[in-house]
Order: sequence, then C-alpha cells, then structure tokens
Amino acid sequence: MAGDELEQLIRQNAGPRLSQAQMLLKENHNVKAQQEFKEQPAKLPGDLNESQAENLRLASRIELLESEKSGILSQLTAIQKVSSSNQEPGLKRESDESSISGEGAELPPEPDWMESWRKTETFGRDASILEMIGETGLARRSLVKLQAAEILRIKKAGGSIQALMARLVGLKLIEVIRPWKADGSGKGGRFPDLVRLTDRGQLAFWLMTGNKPKLNEYDLLLERHVSPEHTLLNLQAADFLREAGYQVNSYPPEIQLPDKGLFKPDLVLKDENGAMLFVEVERDMDKNIERRQAKWHNFCRASGGHLYVICENRSSMRNIRSEINYCLGNQQAEVSLTNLAELQTGKRGEGDSIWLETKQRGS
Repeated sequence: MAGDELEQLIRQNAGPRLSQAQMLLKENHNVKAQQEFKEQPAKLPGDLNESQAENLRLASRIELLESEKSGILSQLTAIQKVSSSNQEPGLKRESDESSISGEGAELPPEPDWMESWRKTETFGRDASILEMIGETGLARRSLVKLQAAEILRIKKAGGSIQALMARLVGLKLIEVIRPWKADGSGKGGRFPDLVRLTDRGQLAFWLMTGNKPKLNEYDLLLERHVSPEHTLLNLQAADFLREAGYQVNSYPPEIQLPDKGLFKPDLVLKDENGAMLFVEVERDMDKNIERRQAKWHNFCRASGGHLYVICENRSSMRNIRSEINYCLGNQQAEVSLTNLAELQTGKRGEGDSIWLETKQRGS
C-alpha cells in the first residue's frame, strides 16, 4: 500500500484517538505530578486523610489512562499491519500433471486429450466456462452456474448448464467436492457443492490462456479457518458485505499487539468513507472460554472498541452476544451483530443496514 494511502487510513481510523493519546499522556504527566505533591507529609490529620483518598483516586485514574493509551497503540498496530499487507496471497501450489511454469513460459505440445476436446462441437462453450473458473477462482457450484448462464446468455441456469458442467467433469477438467460433515446447513437448506479445476483443467487453462489459473477460493481460505463449514461461512459473509458496498479483504494477516496478544481477524473491511473495520465470522459451537475471553479482549483493543460480528443464524447470534458480554465484563465497546440466515430471507436492520443490531456496552 502506498505511503499516502496508509497515512490516510491511519488518520481516518486512529487520528482522533492519537490526538486523545497525546492529551492522555499530558494529563497522565500532570496527574503524576499532583500525586507526588499529595504524597508529601500532611501537616494536619484531616489533610492526611484527604490526601490519601485523593492519592487512591489519582492512582486509579493513572491506571485507566495507561489502559486507554495501550488500547490506542493496539488499534494503530492493527491498522498498520493490515494496511501494509497484500490483499490476497499468491498461488501456493502448482499442478503435478500440468507442470505449469507461469506467465510467459513457452507452452508445451498439446496432449492428445486436449486436441480431441478442441475438435468437439461444444468446445467453445465448454472452454469459456473453464476459463471463467480459472480466472475467478469461484468454488461454489451454484455461483459457477449463474456466472456460466450469464456468459452464455442463457436466462436460467438450467439443464443446458447442468449438461455443460457434467461434460467438464467427464473430461476430468473439473471435480466436484463435498467436504461437509453433514448435509444440512445451520442457515437452513443444504451445503452447496464445490467445484475446482483438476490438474488437467489447470493445464488446459494454461494452454488456452498462457496464464496460471487463480487458486480456488475455497482452497485458499481453508488454510485460514478451522473447518470447511467456517470457510464457507466466510465466503458467504464476504458476498453480503460486498453487496452492501464494503471493500472486503478475506486474507488479513495475524496481528501481534503491543501487549503480546494475538489478533486474527476473519475479514477486514473498508466502508464508503475509507474507514477500516474488523469482522469476526462465528458458528454456533462449543468453545474454550479462556481462549474466547482472549479473543474478544484482543478484538476489542485492536478495533478501538468497534466489534463487527457475522453469525450463522439467530441462535448463534444470541449466544455470541451473551459470550461477548461475559468475556468483556464492563469493558466499553460498540458491538454490531448480524446473521446470514436472516439476511438471506431479506431481513435488514435500521436504515436497511445488514447489521441487525448495534449496541453500546460497558460502563
């Protein structure tokens, strides 16, 4: 990211809090000076009691100021780390069968199966969809079919698209994967089938375009998340956020905070004003409460107290709300919650927002 863009992000996200930090540091210095003065021997017993009470109050104030200062530094660290990272990792693996060498490399002679495929009547249509999969990295079969219908100018992704996908599977150019432990989704309905280019499909893409295919969106995200189901939830959450006008980074880096805490956001957004927002994507599962306390504490500090959470359904949203309240205690924060099950039915929050509830919490 360019230096001027990073400076603008920091100004938008942490500028006011940095100014606050300067004021806090100045106040902190003055408070300490007052405390030292108050600690001098009192001439009268009444003055001594009043001085001791004032010392306790000032010590508490100093502790609060130090905590706020640490929180501001944590937020600035998070913004700088994400701003300086790449939006998306590069291709991490190469095909065994294709031996793809990369853009600009000399193309090898086409194998027999490629020559045979080129001679078929459906090659043009098939190839256009294969190229779309390679260029976009789309994995969800339903989205691939919708995109295919648009490319082929078919009003509905029906039987002809089904036949095309079946041909690509039969030619061993794509494969269908179902990594889910159960059929039903927590948002209702079934988990979608996923597709990816096979090694042969990657080679075909390279022979047709001279470029490497983009890594499959599911494979790319799976390395970051705890399960196939959580990976899918992140993909679906990113779709809704983009439709709502946010710029979405699905591959933010891990962030080591100044107090040694580790913050690993699922998604990082930019809103219409260029402000940076951190988002967690949550499923309804049994979790270790000590790790969860650390997670929400680090999230609160890194985000400057602005927590955005996307849940699987209404039940998980209710549970996550209770968990955040428990884990953060009386720590101040603004918590915005939503869930994909209700968003998919068209439900929206105040002002047609995708965030179904936003509440201030803490003392």
